[in-house]
Amino acid sequence: MKIFKIREDVFKTEPLFILDCNWDKFSKYIKKNYNIEIEEDNDQCGTVVTLKRSPWRIVWTDKLNRNTLLHELFHLVTRICQDKGVPIIAHHPNGNCGDETAAYLFEFFSRNALKKLDRYKRK
Repeated sequence: MKIFKIREDVFKTEPLFILDCNWDKFSKYIKKNYNIEIEEDNDQCGTVVTLKRSPWRIVWTDKLNRNTLLHELFHLVTRICQDKGVPIIAHHPNGNCGDETAAYLFEFFSRNALKKLDRYKRK
């Protein structure tokens, strides 16, 4: 099980990442360390869990897989943007690009999460 946080200062977010463990081990870890029950049974290879209190967002994957992680990061970014009232649209009616904020946020989380993932894979 690989556990880390990535602090993002613009929107003041710090999602928790729990990678490379099965759903049962993941939910037991959250119960033990945060006293939060995660009741849904998950047969997926990854997900983003949204909570009503800290750690707020958790990115979970069952393996150390770049594609799954990137997929879940997209979900993380859309949820952060929704929380902060940042719309994700291709073009505003005035012609401005409406998805630039989400693209930068995705790039930030991708760059940092993949660095950590690569470190774990080298060990």
